[in-house]
Amino acid sequence: MKKIIASFITVALLSTALWAGGSKESQPSKESTKPVVLRIAHTHTEEGLYFKGSVKFKELVESRSNGKIKVEHYPNGQLGADKDIQEGVKLGTIETGLSSSPVVSLNDYYKLLDAPYLFVSRDHMSKVLDGEIGAKMAKPLEDVGIKHLGYWENGFRHITNNKRPIYKPDDLAGIKLRIPESAVRMNTFKAFGANPVAMPFTEVFGALQQGIIDGQENPLATIYQASLHEVQKYLSFTGHVYSAVHLLMNKKLFDSLPADLQKILIDAGKETAQYTRKLGDEADKKLADLMHQKSGIQINQADVKSFVALSKPIWKQITDTNKFKDAAELLDKIAALGN
Repeated sequence: MKKIIASFITVALLSTALWAGGSKESQPSKESTKPVVLRIAHTHTEEGLYFKGSVKFKELVESRSNGKIKVEHYPNGQLGADKDIQEGVKLGTIETGLSSSPVVSLNDYYKLLDAPYLFVSRDHMSKVLDGEIGAKMAKPLEDVGIKHLGYWENGFRHITNNKRPIYKPDDLAGIKLRIPESAVRMNTFKAFGANPVAMPFTEVFGALQQGIIDGQENPLATIYQASLHEVQKYLSFTGHVYSAVHLLMNKKLFDSLPADLQKILIDAGKETAQYTRKLGDEADKKLADLMHQKSGIQINQADVKSFVALSKPIWKQITDTNKFKDAAELLDKIAALGN
């Protein structure tokens, strides 16, 4: 009889323990209620498109996720230059970040976008980047641990310098011109006759101010937000390349999120892309005059045809050395969408 009673008590205690454990598990843990924190890093000040885009992205993501995702904003190179940021995203030490031209070091497809005079308008660019081609080009980033969330605006690039107005490629002779860390951009400006110097964007203002370099090339919005017009005498409209800025996220982190949060991030990335392109278009219409008024920088329109004439061999060089076998075919498709 004692054995029966003891057995009954043991079963009852076990049942109580199991019930208590089950009850505990049924309650949401403190850990599960914590928001996912995404730091977004970039190099722009509050006047820049990267900054304004990041603020928009933060608003969209936090409101649509009802607080399940919190976006922390790290502008102005706080977490490094473009290349540092993309490497941080790749390694998972930074959750999300923006990088432009240096992304070519991670993905050979993006070298095609550096082909000079490839895009004839923002509409042309949107057809390419927002469609199947843009998605195809982004896919290889996943092989290095990065999820691409959107092609934001950087813009059509123009040349500034302290030597002379640039009308034709010959005018670039002897000019030490800063370029981003891109082999294609290096080859392009060598072909145009300049002396290109690769340098992180965060070092450009100081290098211009100290005379280490003579000039640089960037979209108007980027030139303005970094106050480069204050240390440059000439701005020449060349429009030689349209640069996108890529919203990058650590793929392991992205894959760990539920589908609804993944969709919020993708949708917000695309919506912000449209927002930044609109801002970029508006900036192109007013910033040159504003910079002239503020600093006296002299502005001229370059003879674009003379630059285009030197560009086709660069296109061939890009495709001949590209690791993707369909690079030439893809470049032709991109160009055809501009007709």
